[in-house]
Amino acid sequence: MFDFLNWKIMPWDIDLGSFLLAVFIFIFVLLLRTLFARVVLKKLKNMAASSETMLDDKILAALEAPLKFVFIIIGFDLATIVLSFPSEIDAILTPFIRTFLIFSIFWAIHRCVEPFSFFIDKLTSAFGAELTLALKEFFIKGLKIFIALIGLTAILNEWGVNVIGLLASLSLAGAAVALAAKETLTNVFSTLTIILDKMFKPGDWIQTPDVEGVVEEIGSRATKIRTFSKGLITVPNGTLVNSAVTNWSEMTNRRVKMRICLEYRTSREQIDNILRRLKDYLQNNADIELDSSKVATLVYLVEFNSSSIDILLYYFTKTTNWQEWMAIREANMLEFMKIVEDEGAAFALPSQQIYVEKLPKVQ
Repeated sequence: MFDFLNWKIMPWDIDLGSFLLAVFIFIFVLLLRTLFARVVLKKLKNMAASSETMLDDKILAALEAPLKFVFIIIGFDLATIVLSFPSEIDAILTPFIRTFLIFSIFWAIHRCVEPFSFFIDKLTSAFGAELTLALKEFFIKGLKIFIALIGLTAILNEWGVNVIGLLASLSLAGAAVALAAKETLTNVFSTLTIILDKMFKPGDWIQTPDVEGVVEEIGSRATKIRTFSKGLITVPNGTLVNSAVTNWSEMTNRRVKMRICLEYRTSREQIDNILRRLKDYLQNNADIELDSSKVATLVYLVEFNSSSIDILLYYFTKTTNWQEWMAIREANMLEFMKIVEDEGAAFALPSQQIYVEKLPKVQ
């Protein structure tokens, strides 16, 4: 009655009954996979959600896909056992199955790197919140690449490839690749230099000979800088490390430097009074930094210019906020104008005097 089950499937000479049984086993394992996902994983997720920590939730989310893939590998392996392929085919299928199993293991480890990245937070917390994020990203990417390389090595070993011998045979090609990757490696190590030396962090206003703006992201290869015209510039980290970088966000005070140019008809008494009042105003201004150990506050008569007598004003505000600094500077300038006007003096205008020794006679 069931003689058709003995029919042979070419070219592998497999019974139809064995083939159908293998298909049934594979489908059954897939059903178990669905049951596992809907019952066991769901139960574990509910237990993880009720716990205080988020670590178990992240680990389950990372392991879910690899665990589901393992069921497919198991189903395929059981199906091949039932089919009893010839030894030459089995010699090919067995490494394939082991390869996928190794892939699943390293895939799970690779996905678990980020949930366990809180260990990196503890190691990098001394660098500050912004730099910790950049350093954490660098370590995570490096660890993921390392795991991927170890997994690739394990897979190659499964196929009988001597990795050390392969690398030795490819030494010339490896040297060429290393030469081509020289710039990439430079940028990677420059990232560590930027982070460890705390050159700047996301949110800092920096200036180099080529670019000026606010740091948005310190990547493993390049840094993204948002310019004040709202353009985004990506600069290789190697270029930044080898450039003179001014970190304006690290300044302690903002500087004000200007000249008050008085007319030459201003008397000495008027200049003395103006100098005195300017110094008094700055000394009694709560917005001006007066700590001489930090900054210098200078008010001096400095030059007899071509069309004016110049007074230098050089001082620092306590705030480093650009808008606040502009408001303080504006208020100061208005007060300086009032002082000059109160003393009966006036600001000089750029001018030139021409002396004519002899006028031509009118015909």
